[in-house]
Amino acid sequence: MSMSNRITMKPFYLIFLLLCTIFFVLLRYSPWWSLGVVGAAMLFSAFHFYKSRLGGAESRSRDLEKEVGDLHLQLDSSIAKEQRSYKEAETAKNVKRLLLSTVNHEVRTPMNGILGMATLLVETSLNTDQREYVDTIRHCGENLLTAVNDILVSDLLNYSKAELAGDVLEKSDFEVCNCVEEVLKIFAERMGEGGPELAYRIDEQVPEQLNGDRKRLSQVLMNLVENALRYTLKGEVFLDVRCRGKATDSRLDLVFEVRDTGSGIAPNKIEGLFKGINSVEQDDRPERKQSGLGLVVCKKLVELMGGNIAVASEPDQGAAFTFNILARPALRPKHSLVNGAFAGSGKIVVVRSAKLQEEKRKRTMSEDFAREFPLRILVAEDHPVNQKLILTVLARLGYSAALARNGKEVLEMVDHEPYDLILMDVQMPEMDGLEATRMLRLCLDRQPVIIAMTANAMHGDQDACIQAGMDDYVCKPVELDELLVRLEKWGTAIKAKKQESIIK
Repeated sequence: MSMSNRITMKPFYLIFLLLCTIFFVLLRYSPWWSLGVVGAAMLFSAFHFYKSRLGGAESRSRDLEKEVGDLHLQLDSSIAKEQRSYKEAETAKNVKRLLLSTVNHEVRTPMNGILGMATLLVETSLNTDQREYVDTIRHCGENLLTAVNDILVSDLLNYSKAELAGDVLEKSDFEVCNCVEEVLKIFAERMGEGGPELAYRIDEQVPEQLNGDRKRLSQVLMNLVENALRYTLKGEVFLDVRCRGKATDSRLDLVFEVRDTGSGIAPNKIEGLFKGINSVEQDDRPERKQSGLGLVVCKKLVELMGGNIAVASEPDQGAAFTFNILARPALRPKHSLVNGAFAGSGKIVVVRSAKLQEEKRKRTMSEDFAREFPLRILVAEDHPVNQKLILTVLARLGYSAALARNGKEVLEMVDHEPYDLILMDVQMPEMDGLEATRMLRLCLDRQPVIIAMTANAMHGDQDACIQAGMDDYVCKPVELDELLVRLEKWGTAIKAKKQESIIK
């Protein structure tokens, strides 16, 4: 017992001793008085016991309140620190995204003019030296563009890997066809003549638009296609997209299969493919080393999207990687004159090398194209070089396109004349392409096809265009063969729509 407790207890002992003395004195003269003294002693002891307990409880309560107050202060300090850290992390993340987007846009915009004009120049009358110089310009420009793509894609993949733990899925509407084409285009640009053929097919039952995580899906497809091309020296790499079971308004089981005719995988190595560094990755041959996200991360991403991934393969017989994801049809399908007009649905589409595409473009770069696909075209572009480039290309195809330098001019021009198709830049002064598209979708009774033609090529940019109401997306630098494919695709749909109106 402490000194303070002993001091506190002294009055109690003195009073208790006094009562005992009175008790023994009164016991000699009057038993009743002695019993009264005993009762008083008992009441006094009970009162003292209660008071001491109450004081101790109050003391402990004050101590606990002080401790709770200290804990609250520490908690508030920790919360404030976490909030500052979160804001700093979000700021750094936004700065990084802005930096990548700015670098990407500022590089692609002049590259569009350089490569586009070089492509047009090579089709003119040139002597041997001039043709060699132009080919050198194109070759260097294409190499620079490939380097930019590799750097940006690699950086984004590493960024996504760092954020993978505890991540949540993004839910947005996107086009399945554009997602697949965007992935295959990256590898088609690197393929030379004589390599494997790259093709894909999207089943007719697959909706044109889905609601899900486009970024995660693209990452998995990129890794699987890259691995398939690395192991396939000849033959083909084929991407098949189909539905499993019956689709509903709330649930869709989408299956992706990447097949190749490459070297295949030994049966004893298949089991460890998705478990970490495996025997395939440890192969001494450099061409068999994995890169990119890796199959382990692919498995995690697929499971995050509610599916599974599997592989079937035999040595020298190729391999087939199959995975499924759970998604649902688009929540807000795009509003367009020609909804659901994807001409390649249910058909095999071959993605050819750049040289073969150039030969095909030379065969179709004539005014016969406009006669086959008559279109009233409006170009929305603010960059002078890009204006000259796209108008020259369209003129060679036989089109007399109108020009708008910003979104406001687009709204004014469509108010005076109906257009079938608008090639819309995104970043323009006064009113950008996204805002102009939203206004067109709200105000016009007869809706044109709107194709984004922009240097914004980061993850999410294409989704932003589709969400704004655009029908398609072409990334700068615009390849002429890709532009021809888009014009043919939508020209066919618009032509069919007009013929239906005439019949009715």
